[in-house]
Amino acid sequence: MFLTGTVAKGNITLTRDPRLYEEAIVNGQQKTLDWTTGNMSGQSFEMWVGGTDAQLRPETQSGAYGTGYAPIKFLMGDDMLRQYTEWPYLRLSEMYLTYAEALLQTGDLAGAIKQVDVVRSRVGLGGLAECNPTKNLKSDKSALLQEILRERVCELGMEDCRFFDMIRYKMKDRFEKQLHGLRIYRLDASGNRVKTAWYNGDRKNGVEMPTTFEYERFEISAPTRYWWTNGFDPKWYLSPFPQTEVNKGYGLIQNPGW
Repeated sequence: MFLTGTVAKGNITLTRDPRLYEEAIVNGQQKTLDWTTGNMSGQSFEMWVGGTDAQLRPETQSGAYGTGYAPIKFLMGDDMLRQYTEWPYLRLSEMYLTYAEALLQTGDLAGAIKQVDVVRSRVGLGGLAECNPTKNLKSDKSALLQEILRERVCELGMEDCRFFDMIRYKMKDRFEKQLHGLRIYRLDASGNRVKTAWYNGDRKNGVEMPTTFEYERFEISAPTRYWWTNGFDPKWYLSPFPQTEVNKGYGLIQNPGW
């Protein structure tokens, strides 16, 4: 689902947008990333139920691997132990995508696409319009806006941007949308689920690294979000001013609903 091949055979090929592997741990992904070259090496994450890394957490929705994924962006394994980790506040990619959005809103769709393509080229992806020929991105402003926002998700994931994008465009439906996790089950030659580890398990008995899995989508319930079941109140698009500041009487008006 996320890649083909195995570490043992040295033939791993990634099958998704490369930025997925920069941001999230997925089943089969190698554990060491060279931040200079972008190459991965080492053993693979075992994210199936019972695997070395996930263990039974996806079934109980607990711990780092409770959703079947885990964050990895800017985490450098043992490289960051006893070190000050530098987290970027604003990256060049965000500036390109912000400029693309501004060009779009002024009607320059071609210019907007050009800026997005600069960002996509960082990870070897083709042009936005060329890769989405049925979406009429060169003429449909609404469709292009959705693609720019999607690019922001892919490029700026876990960088504290998505929440504010949803606020800016008042995406009430996205706030209320139920999120899902992915339970992965390792299958044996007969198609039966095997809840055992490989690297710290039956690898020692000469069993080849598993490559056949079953995927099960599930609703995340631990933790849950208030607005999934109670709705998103539009007043949350704006934060309240401190009432003590409003009470000073110099004309500051409280935001609606607060």
